[in-house]
Formats: sequence, structure tokens, C-alpha cells
Amino acid sequence: VERLQPLHPELAQFADCHRIMWRTAQSQASKLEGQLQKLANPFQKALSRLQQIPGVGPVVSITVLAALSDAKRFKSAKHVASYAGLVPSTSQSGDRDHHGHITKAGNSELRSMLIEAAHHASRARHPLNPMFTKICAKSGYKIAVTAVAHKLLRIMWAMLKHEKDFDLQRLGIEEGPFQTVKTKHFRLRARAK
Repeated sequence: VERLQPLHPELAQFADCHRIMWRTAQSQASKLEGQLQKLANPFQKALSRLQQIPGVGPVVSITVLAALSDAKRFKSAKHVASYAGLVPSTSQSGDRDHHGHITKAGNSELRSMLIEAAHHASRARHPLNPMFTKICAKSGYKIAVTAVAHKLLRIMWAMLKHEKDFDLQRLGIEEGPFQTVKTKHFRLRARAK
């Protein structure tokens, strides 16, 4: 067995500092997770309700609950989407209306967590995948993810406001093993042997 050469003294000192820093960071992260769990205990019912949505985990649900606080303070789902900055900007000139990028004029942490959760809709087994694929084919991946994030926020707000569980029937989505048949008008010729 070949023995490793001893590290250069400066490099060894740097590696020791780096190792100590990572151990400190790990202990701080575990302390913060424990504190977060204690703070989340009174809201466990609402958090578990939000986590019924595929792609929504503890971090996303806690962020949504912290940002929205009391869901009944918002008049409608439009107000919630505007609060998160997930609505398109509008410029009007005369009789022309132009809708552009999202405003990003709201809670940035909430918006980024919703975008992270919306990426799960690209998976075929996600209930919002039909919506995602339709928008993605028409407008592109980024716009589809933003639209799904908008939809997720509206769903979460309704669940919190009405204290209801996640229900696929209310989304207007059917579940089942569906089969798609593709008709191709062209294909490559098989090579002759």
C-alpha cells in the first residue's frame, strides 16, 4: 500500500480551518432545524395540509405559512398572487394593453420557494403536469414554471383560508392510466444490410 505524502504545512493548516468551519456550520444548522421545529409545532396542522401537495415539502410550506400569515387577510387569490409578485406587469397606451414579465414586486422568498416547488410539475406523475406541458409547449419552460407557481400559490391560499385538504377533483384533473397514441408522418429509412 502506497502511503500518502504529508501535506504542505500551509495547505494542512488551511484544510484544518476548513474542516473546523464545516463542523461548526453543521452544528449551527442542526440547532436551527431544532428551533424551526419548535416554532412550527403550533402550526403543524396547516403545514401538514400544505405538504399534501406533491412537490411541497417542509421548507416550502413553512415559507408560505410565514409569508401569508393569516390567509383571510387577502380578499382574493389575485391579491395573493400580486403580493408574491407572480402577476404579469401591464403597460397601457391608448387602447393597447401589453402584458410583460412578472412584477417581482412582492415577497421574494415566497416567490423563490414557489418556483422551486413548481419545477416538480415537469414530472409526469405530478397532478399539475397537464397544465405545465400545455404551457411549456406554447410558451416555454420558464413561463410554464412561473404559471404553475402562480397556480400553486392560489391553491395553497384556498387550502389555508377554507381549511380544506388538497383535492384533485377541485383542480379539474382526472387520474388514471391514460395512453397516448402518436401518429408520425415521417421516419428515417431502415438501412439495407
